[in-house]
Amino acid sequence: MKAAAEYQIVRPGLFFWQVYEPSVKTDLSCCALETPRGLVFCDPVPLAPEALEEMMDGRTAHEIVLTNANHERGAAALARRLGVEVWAGAGAKGAVAAGRWYGDGEALSGGVETISLEGFAAGETALWWDGVLIMGDALIHAPPYGFAVLPEKYCGDYDKGRVELRKLLGYRVEILMFAHGLPIVARARERLAGVVEGT
Repeated sequence: MKAAAEYQIVRPGLFFWQVYEPSVKTDLSCCALETPRGLVFCDPVPLAPEALEEMMDGRTAHEIVLTNANHERGAAALARRLGVEVWAGAGAKGAVAAGRWYGDGEALSGGVETISLEGFAAGETALWWDGVLIMGDALIHAPPYGFAVLPEKYCGDYDKGRVELRKLLGYRVEILMFAHGLPIVARARERLAGVVEGT
């Protein structure tokens, strides 16, 4: 997988980068959160060494968190480089290599809360941290779909997944981050409600 040449700062303590992956014909996006315990990397794709070094300047790495069984991406290599563990949802056991497993509604040590979303990929989980909602595959923000629920053909149980997405409306959402697509930083809660409620 090609490495991203640079990252962007979405807001202080929230880093974003992505690469285009020809094999799946879409962007693979990821982020890192600066928590009190250190940086938490979510679904990381490779980042050029000089860019990673710049991001890490004066910071420590805390953990890597995967949002579903399809998002190992560059996690193993980054975990080795930074000396941290990979966490994944219990529903992804047997499909990904992780050192630790989390369940629904857990507060991970970096302060990230897990929100299990059944009906999508194995172990599908959204992550919430300080007003930031980080999506795996359940919601995407990429061509040709735009901001949308994952198309039915990619879901295990689309109808169940649509119901599960309503859990997200109970969270204070200021920024939406995606595993596929650019962040949404304006009217995030309003736009989330529109997609979840189908309006």
